[in-house]
Amino acid sequence: MKKIFFLANSMNVGGVEKAFLGLLSAIPLDKYEVHLGLINKKGGFLDYLPKEVKIHEIAVYQKYWRLINDPPLQYIKEFILKGNIIDALVHLFLYIQFKLSGNRYWFYKYLLRNEPMMAEKFDLAVAFASPFSTIDYYVCEKVNAPIKCGWIHFDVSKFGIDKGMTSQLYINFQKIFIVSETAKEIFDSIFPQFKSKTEVFYNILSPDQVIRLADSGDSFIDNYKGKRILTVGRISEEKGQRVAIEALKILLNKGVDVKWYYVGDGKDRSYCETLAENLGISDNVVFLGTQTNPYGFMKDCDLYMQPSRHEGFCITLAEALCFSKPIVATNFTGAKEQLQHRPNGVVTGMSAEEISEGVIIALEKGQLKNMEKPLLRNDISKLLNLLQ
Repeated sequence: MKKIFFLANSMNVGGVEKAFLGLLSAIPLDKYEVHLGLINKKGGFLDYLPKEVKIHEIAVYQKYWRLINDPPLQYIKEFILKGNIIDALVHLFLYIQFKLSGNRYWFYKYLLRNEPMMAEKFDLAVAFASPFSTIDYYVCEKVNAPIKCGWIHFDVSKFGIDKGMTSQLYINFQKIFIVSETAKEIFDSIFPQFKSKTEVFYNILSPDQVIRLADSGDSFIDNYKGKRILTVGRISEEKGQRVAIEALKILLNKGVDVKWYYVGDGKDRSYCETLAENLGISDNVVFLGTQTNPYGFMKDCDLYMQPSRHEGFCITLAEALCFSKPIVATNFTGAKEQLQHRPNGVVTGMSAEEISEGVIIALEKGQLKNMEKPLLRNDISKLLNLLQ
């Protein structure tokens, strides 16, 4: 039985993790032995993993977490104050090397120099959250597998990725899967040397499963009679809830009877709550918290809206397409690709005014009368063919 190893950060309730669960649903687990490495063995989706999946906690980074994430000059100064002059000089050299080259490969090489390879051997190893230095380095340098590939879920131009390290490590990948055509075009333009290795692999989603979960999931309980707008996702600046709240203020000023509901949680929630309060619209903003099954809300809302600043392939948008409600999305990577065949789908600009206009247009379009079930995209053969 062929053995496949995936490495991810955690199984938190998020798009990458949900994409992994979709991928697992398409792998015949009676024919392939699947292993999942987690840098942080935690998250609301842990219990959703099939019992056949063997979980490995990759705890190696925990002892180096400060060195990886803190400003180098800060811990170099601490080394000096503690009398660890050799450590200070080594890390100063590595810092200078990084500033000159823009590549932290040798920093990771030094940190993990005494850490052993994984004892188990695999037929295929996948860095499932690329480009992410800790994941890419570990798969390339510490996992024993003859075939390795990267998996990119976002627009690489929107994140401060280590381009030098990516260029060095991705030589080891036989294949680089990217979740949308647009995201692939952007990656290819930044890393043209890997264009022959890149291939689009759409996130696997089962509309039947989404609809079935919607029938058993929680939904709205506030008896609101106006139009309900729903947004699902981590509450953070890049997901756009701030500008969505500003758009809601515009809608209310125009006399649109609407309330905006947010499923998810995150570091920006308190800011958004304060923003809604300062705008005097707190009664029309509802935070529903993290929901492992948000599909009852998707089924029962009047409009789904994705205000993200950037995505790769937005899986919550794909899930919303399983229902007949109008959909609005900002013009992030992949949005037009996903909504191009949706009659009541609207892609807008990123400003609050543009979002509010898009919402009004979509509400006028209304619910689809005779909606065809979205096609189930299943590209699993692209992955499994690597093992032939």
